[in-house]
Amino acid sequence: MKQSEELRAKLDELHISAREAYNKSLGNEQYQRIMIDIYDLIRECINMGMVHTDYWIDDYYLAHRALHELGIQGYNVSLEKDDGADKEWRLYIDWSDVDLDPNKKYILPMDDVYSLDCYGNSLTGYAYKGTNGSWFMAVIGTNVNGEDIERLGYTVTAKDLEYAPEWVKVLEPVEVEG
Repeated sequence: MKQSEELRAKLDELHISAREAYNKSLGNEQYQRIMIDIYDLIRECINMGMVHTDYWIDDYYLAHRALHELGIQGYNVSLEKDDGADKEWRLYIDWSDVDLDPNKKYILPMDDVYSLDCYGNSLTGYAYKGTNGSWFMAVIGTNVNGEDIERLGYTVTAKDLEYAPEWVKVLEPVEVEG
């Protein structure tokens, strides 16, 4: 009986009405538009040689979501309230301390991408740029080190990462020693 009551309480806690789901989905569409605008602004600033910018948002929830997402991606971000502006939340975005040396080589492990070979050995996924300029995923044994991955041609440079597709840019580069 007690377990049934606990399950019922959990169900009530997770319950979401159709109206709430609809309202949240509208927020997602607006959030996606805001993130596209932010990325476009960052690209424009980079083209002008800038290393930081401001972006104004009128909704705290959306501003906080953008702050969180950009923080995950390695940007230095802060959020401030400005009562004198039409769009009252100022999102400060800075990318001045990116630590990727353009002359160094990196591997791009793909966390949570793994498999087993026919012998039961563990394999891990790595992103790399092919000789034709396209991006691929290699599945390599977990016992292979960075030097071996470099010898196999699965390393990238910081310059490669600048123009990589979004699915690659979210990966955390690991410097290859040597």
